[in-house]
Amino acid sequence: MTATLRVYHRAYTPISKPLNEIVAAARTLDTTGKVDACTFTEWPTTVALDSDCEPVRLYETLTDWAESEPVDPTTPFRIHTRTNPVTDTEQAILHTPVVYLTLERDGDLAGVAPCTLPDGTHVTARDFLDAIQDGDDPLDDRSIDAIPA
Repeated sequence: MTATLRVYHRAYTPISKPLNEIVAAARTLDTTGKVDACTFTEWPTTVALDSDCEPVRLYETLTDWAESEPVDPTTPFRIHTRTNPVTDTEQAILHTPVVYLTLERDGDLAGVAPCTLPDGTHVTARDFLDAIQDGDDPLDDRSIDAIPA
């Protein structure tokens, strides 16, 4: 079984200590063999929800995955509608989180962070990475259907 950790982070965001720590922790998981592969992808702060781009494709994958999982993976995303002042048409805009993690097992989505569990517990990116490092379930066992990582 192969595990791939994907780290998505905003482009053009001033590098901060928390983001550096997330990147370093993800790289450590890769170099120590806790995951088989680790990828890093920059994405924009906002994108039109009707565009064909990686942030929108990921958001759609997450919402599909959430239909069968007891986790809200869209917690850090925001959607708002704006009106184009020239054309007077409305457009849905997706705001991406500063950092977002996905864990895939054999190509299937197995976990994400940040997210919210059914009991309202918020799982941060750092919590998620620490759990993988410790060999624990990053979504904890607060949910019967939590997915081990």
